[in-house]
Amino acid sequence: MQIREVLKEYYNVLKMARKPDWEEFNLIARVAVVIMLIVGLVGFIIYLLLEILPGVFK
Repeated sequence: MQIREVLKEYYNVLKMARKPDWEEFNLIARVAVVIMLIVGLVGFIIYLLLEILPGVFK
C-alpha cells in the first residue's frame, strides 16, 4: 500500500468515530474494571497455589 492510501483509510476511520455517550462509557468502564479484577484474582490464586503447594509436599 502507498502512504496516501493508508492515510485515506485512517481519515475514513476517524470520520466514522464518535464520542461515546455517558451510558456507553460507563458500561465499558465497568466491564474493564470487572475483567481487571478477574485477571488479578486468577493471578493471585495462582501465586498462592505456588507458594502453598511446595510446602505441602515436603
